[in-house]
Amino acid sequence: MEKTVPEKLTPLMQQYFDIKQQFTDTLLFFQVGDFYELFFDDAKIASAFLAITLTKRGKNNGADIPLCGVPIHALDHYLVKLIRGGFKVALCDQLTKPQPGTVVQRGITRVFTPGTLIDAGMLDDKSASYLLTFYPLPDRWGILFTELLTAQLFATTVPADSYRHIEAELIRFFPDEIILPKLKKIEHFDTYFKKMGYCTSFIDAHIQANDVQSEEEPKSSESQAWIEQQFPAQAVRTIHQQPAFEQSLTTLYHYLKRNQSASLEQFKSIQFYEPDDYLILDLATQKNLEIINNTQDGGRKNTLFSVLDHAKTPMGSRTIKKWLSRPLVQKTSIIQRQEVVKELVSNFELTRKLDDNLSNIADIERIIGRIALTRATLHDYSALKNSLSLMPKIKQLLSKLAHVPLAQAIAEKIADFTPLVQLLELSANDDTALSYTIKPGFDLELDRLRGLSTNGHEAILALEQQERIRTGISSLKIGYTHQTGYYIEITNPNLDKVPADFMAQQTMVGRKRFISQQLKALEVEILQATAQIEQLEATIFARVKLEVAHYLAPLRHAAQSIAYLDGLFGFAAAAHHNRYITPEFNDRQEIIISAGRHPVVEESLGHLFVPNNTNLTIDESLWVITGPNMGGKSTYLRQVGLICIMAQCGSLVPAQAASLPILDRIFTRIGSGDNVAQGKSTFLVEMEETAVICTQATSKSLVILDEVGRGTSTFDGIALAQAIIEHIFTQITAKCLFATHYHELTELAAMHPGIKNYHLASTKKGDQLLFLHKIEPGVAPGSFGLDVAKLAGLPHSITQRAKTILHQLQATSEAHQKPTQQSFLYHAAHTTSIDSDEEQLHQTIRNLELQVTQQQELLAQLTNLDINNLTPRQALEFIWDLKEKLNEKD
Repeated sequence: MEKTVPEKLTPLMQQYFDIKQQFTDTLLFFQVGDFYELFFDDAKIASAFLAITLTKRGKNNGADIPLCGVPIHALDHYLVKLIRGGFKVALCDQLTKPQPGTVVQRGITRVFTPGTLIDAGMLDDKSASYLLTFYPLPDRWGILFTELLTAQLFATTVPADSYRHIEAELIRFFPDEIILPKLKKIEHFDTYFKKMGYCTSFIDAHIQANDVQSEEEPKSSESQAWIEQQFPAQAVRTIHQQPAFEQSLTTLYHYLKRNQSASLEQFKSIQFYEPDDYLILDLATQKNLEIINNTQDGGRKNTLFSVLDHAKTPMGSRTIKKWLSRPLVQKTSIIQRQEVVKELVSNFELTRKLDDNLSNIADIERIIGRIALTRATLHDYSALKNSLSLMPKIKQLLSKLAHVPLAQAIAEKIADFTPLVQLLELSANDDTALSYTIKPGFDLELDRLRGLSTNGHEAILALEQQERIRTGISSLKIGYTHQTGYYIEITNPNLDKVPADFMAQQTMVGRKRFISQQLKALEVEILQATAQIEQLEATIFARVKLEVAHYLAPLRHAAQSIAYLDGLFGFAAAAHHNRYITPEFNDRQEIIISAGRHPVVEESLGHLFVPNNTNLTIDESLWVITGPNMGGKSTYLRQVGLICIMAQCGSLVPAQAASLPILDRIFTRIGSGDNVAQGKSTFLVEMEETAVICTQATSKSLVILDEVGRGTSTFDGIALAQAIIEHIFTQITAKCLFATHYHELTELAAMHPGIKNYHLASTKKGDQLLFLHKIEPGVAPGSFGLDVAKLAGLPHSITQRAKTILHQLQATSEAHQKPTQQSFLYHAAHTTSIDSDEEQLHQTIRNLELQVTQQQELLAQLTNLDINNLTPRQALEFIWDLKEKLNEKD
């Protein structure tokens, strides 16, 4: 908004400026009658984003005041667009009715920000909505994730400057909004988060100013009182022991107090966790394995989530999504989930009955959240009643799994809600044909007033008929408007028949409106009854709401239990549909998979998918995998990673059998991509991701690398690839799948016991290359790049020319092979291992690169030589020049 404020303001604009100053970073929707109006920069931004007309209203120091507006009845349509666009909106409503000579009182009634939404129409059914509060201290950075509708808090800290840790937590929770304290030197964090596509908001320092002791560690007695009041004593001690926790909670308190104050009293517990309490899946791994979002359009289609999400409720789907983002590392917890899934798969009748009941459960997790925040609708209460009525049946079904501890734990958290169901059944109106909130028969006084109201309307109709007979005007009618109340309307041709006791009220085109003493008396009686009905109905409904609120704690437990059960049901349905098996877990850190399948690709190919084995054991901890492009290397690499993730979520897996370790991290480097926004090339991004793997992977990790080193020159790439393999094998000792087209790397198997060569099999039928998609021991006979180029439809002339060049290069390479027949890789490896002379290794690489470059230049000259137009003298000169160059190389 423009900072210039006019010296003389109308009362309305003065009111606007006073309120806008409190919400400078928010679009202010200012109610004026039947419209919400926006002024100044807010109007320019909203009109451009929403494609609505920008107009003007009055002057600001001589300049027009920009204005745009939206009708109140269409507010939700525009709000959804703005919030999904990352904007924040404050609604400033009229609090009093317009009266002549007075200024309508206005105030902020609701604030909408991306991370504090609670309305069903603004939220994604299958995604939890998190608000991240980030507070950086010099030694530790505080991270606090908040889910308003479930009143859940997840808190952790990471060492300062741990940007990779931050990215890992962001991908786990994917917050809709990030809250930052408005401190000095915080701007770069704002830029950092925005570059990653997140919406950020600041909590102004002056909001916390009452108790600020220092800018680095602001203390608020108000927020401290909230912390001590809301959380258990042990949690409070933990909060006080870690300043980053304390400041994160303080910042959250002030932000919610301003934007969603009703939520503050709902938080009763806080879950402290360490990042490695879950399987660590960094940003690259989540992206490469397409766990939640695909790489094509960022949607859910063709992802692991889309395959496993067979839940019957939105909250069950959200639970599965949370599990996939945060797989477990505790074997006991994994097996507890696994046991329930296995039982549901084997017990068809039980699963069918659960399906019938869960299908009729509403999204009670969010409904209860809206009830807690006093934003629930009548429809919410009806949906809650219908869902709670199914709870006894679900508990009864779970009793058949008495031998499964987790199933019984779920059942025990579902309380008996019979009194609450009866209350809602008797009180909350679910008949859409009636405009009532409270059902007839629930309150005698309300029924009496409704009777009076109904009789009053019948009396109006009787009076209308009576006046028609008395006046002889058959077209006479009695109508009603909110502005003028009841009226008698007579058309102009009948005005001479109007009786003397009719008093003129309003002249219209072609007709005139009147009022009579009898009609006035009847109107007072009807309006009094109507007002009393509205007031009494609101009072009764408030009483019902208060009674429901008494059940909030057990309702939340029940909702979480049903969501958890539905997530397990979804896993079971996917396992049954896709023929998954129960994996076992070993303590040897071995990944042994028999006939494993890619869960997503299999859905597309069905029985055509070719299963493959994996045996990453103590004796074979690192596989170097070769084979043609399109041969299935990337699919195979991904399926191993996905099977391990599924197992640690508690899901069954696509294989004939599987014995797996409990991994602490899974790292992948698959495919290529640059980062233009940060000025990073494809190769730099590749090396950065590989650097993270080499510095953060452990002996309990799975590392998946595909084509590392291809983004630079051949010898540079081979050297880097070999060094990376050797580091992972000898220093980290992680299980590793390394796919490559550098066949030189296959010689490492002869140098290091434990490194084994595997390839994706293929065969040639005539000139046609056939992919067998089967992984087998040994080295692929080639990369078959030209064959793949043919399959891709590259013009025949290009592939033929490439074939000629390839033969020439191969012949040149063979002609200059050293007598010892030692490859570059073998020589480089032994140079390093024998005398550790790194400079000598680099010089060897540079010399060999130079030789290849010079040979390619000579070959190019010969290839481009036009023999038909060459004179004998030119031919002699060319041969002489060629001989001199060869002598120089010798």
